[in-house]
Amino acid sequence: MFKKDPCLTISNSPHSPHSIIQSLVNKESHLLDVGCNTGFLAKSLKKKNVTSDGIDINREALKIARKYCRNVFRRDLYLSKLSLGKKKYDYIVFADVLEHVPRPDLLLKDSRKYLKKNGTVLISMPNVARLEIRLQLLFGKFNYTYGGILSEDHLRHFTKESAIRMIEDAGFTVLKSIPTGLGHQLKILPTLTAFQFIYICVKNFEL
Repeated sequence: MFKKDPCLTISNSPHSPHSIIQSLVNKESHLLDVGCNTGFLAKSLKKKNVTSDGIDINREALKIARKYCRNVFRRDLYLSKLSLGKKKYDYIVFADVLEHVPRPDLLLKDSRKYLKKNGTVLISMPNVARLEIRLQLLFGKFNYTYGGILSEDHLRHFTKESAIRMIEDAGFTVLKSIPTGLGHQLKILPTLTAFQFIYICVKNFEL
């Protein structure tokens, strides 16, 4: 068994997925944060008058998240069901969550029913094609770590291309991808330099 997720705090780096995702959310909108942990995103988005609901399995983290979220829901995302009734949101956020579940495609498909017609899904996932991972593979190494791109609790690994294919197969159109970390700073060779990619997605109504 993996160690239980700790209670996390927000990264204020302008190149982090936390900061970039906040910049993509409009004022006075309704947002669902899947894998909300302590509700740090909801807390930060209060300055934009965003109403947030949060989902997580970590009981201790949800106790903190209740301070900042309108509603919190304890769910096991391994079941690929959000089970939220008739709730609808302007934004659904999966910030470094989908790589932790066995069937991220099914979880994304299920989320479609909770997204408003003109809503947006914001996804961040680690970039397994980053340069240092490629170099390790070149020398026959693929060692899991505590945290990072090869974190021991990552069940799935994605390149930019494979992530987009998975998202589109789940019934979404990817409008844009944004690199994080060094890739966001340098703005060159993002598939080699990005720690994660953030995918801005909308429903594909042709499916």
